[in-house]
Amino acid sequence: MISAVALDATIVRTGEASMTSRIPGVSGTDPLQPLSEQLGAVVRYEVERVWREATRPYRESRTGVRLLGGSAVVGSMAAGSATALLIRLLDRRMPPTASAAVTAAVLGAAASAMARAGRARMRGMPGPPQDSEPPGPAVPRDASSRGDAPEDSAT
Repeated sequence: MISAVALDATIVRTGEASMTSRIPGVSGTDPLQPLSEQLGAVVRYEVERVWREATRPYRESRTGVRLLGGSAVVGSMAAGSATALLIRLLDRRMPPTASAAVTAAVLGAAASAMARAGRARMRGMPGPPQDSEPPGPAVPRDASSRGDAPEDSAT
């Protein structure tokens, strides 16, 4: 594979370094090359700056997210321990199978009630915007606009 330096040296030696080298009265060096190099450096700098600005909040919140994840794991362990405690407490009053069934029923009912409440609350929230429909109020279509209406035999 030919290196970029060797390729540049070959181009310079043959006089094909720029499109302006064949124009009379114009020097053989490309006057736009320094400008294009500077423009490339500015573009690279701006892209890196925008990337840093866009990712800064996420980088700063990394530790908080890790702590939240750890708290979820420890919270799950605590919930499991509380479930085991409830089963053991119920074991004193009823058979082990019945205490496990009661615990499962109570936890299932609680989960169902929470899901129902969350679902009801989410129904009141606006949904994500649809790209296929223009913004604005939805206009209901009647049967005539869909073409499903029976044709008038009088016409």
